[in-house]
Amino acid sequence: MKLVTYNIRYTLGMDGIYDCARIADEVRGADIIALQEVERNWRRSGMEDQPAQLAGFLPDYHWSYFPAFDMDASSVGTDGRVKNHRRQFGVMLLSKFRILEVRRHLLPKIATACSLGMETGALESILDGPDGPLRVYSLHLSSASRREKLLQVQYLISLHQGARARGGSWTGSAPKHDPIELANFHAMDWSQGEHEPKAPHSTIMLGDFNLVPDSPEYTALTGEHDIATGHNLHWDSFADSWVVAKDRSDGDGFTWWPDPPDRAPAQPLRLDYCLITPGLVHSIERAWVDCSATGSDHRPYWVDLHIEC
Repeated sequence: MKLVTYNIRYTLGMDGIYDCARIADEVRGADIIALQEVERNWRRSGMEDQPAQLAGFLPDYHWSYFPAFDMDASSVGTDGRVKNHRRQFGVMLLSKFRILEVRRHLLPKIATACSLGMETGALESILDGPDGPLRVYSLHLSSASRREKLLQVQYLISLHQGARARGGSWTGSAPKHDPIELANFHAMDWSQGEHEPKAPHSTIMLGDFNLVPDSPEYTALTGEHDIATGHNLHWDSFADSWVVAKDRSDGDGFTWWPDPPDRAPAQPLRLDYCLITPGLVHSIERAWVDCSATGSDHRPYWVDLHIEC
């Protein structure tokens, strides 16, 4: 199974051109695609509906979109009719496997006085994976401040810790003790003939985390190195696929390049990750960055996960 995460910078490429088709070509072939900075109805990108365009270029994928940032972009015609548009910015997930459930999570935000701060989010999806249900996130953490980002990391950890207790989007069964209520339950077709959703054991978080290795936020997510026992990985947190991959010989893992080259900090960084629960550690065969991609100032980060498809 091939996974890829890509901050597409609203399709603005290194050449200054907006191009959804180029983005689609750069991620085509993955089984699961997580995209960040996907927008709708922004003047800079020609008021395009980018989720719809990307889905159109990748018609053999199921998909979902979460615009954490959602502002008014409507207009009123001379006849008084409202043309309703929303100026949106968020994350997207495309999957070769059926997307069984979706939850959308706004991440904690603290108002900023100077630097730009925006609503960011995590799109949680349960996929009908080849080995059973698989929980996958496409997410984008804040770049506004470390304080805000630490709050977001703790929120993600809490989400993960509480996932099994929370259960699926619906839980429970028909009220079999009461024939009248049982008949009403079936008449209303609440379950549509499906069984209660199963809670996956495995979780994958894909996205632009806006943090670098060895930062406090990274350590909170992935554990820390112990002088006696080595890397201390907790069952309620994650492993970095780049670190545990059997093959990561292609490059140094940098996923963001300054554009233009003198943009601070004037050096490439590793900001984009695929984090996995401990049970998947031995399934990571290869991790690599597609440094040939030019559709954004980020590069697609790919992971080859050994699950029979």
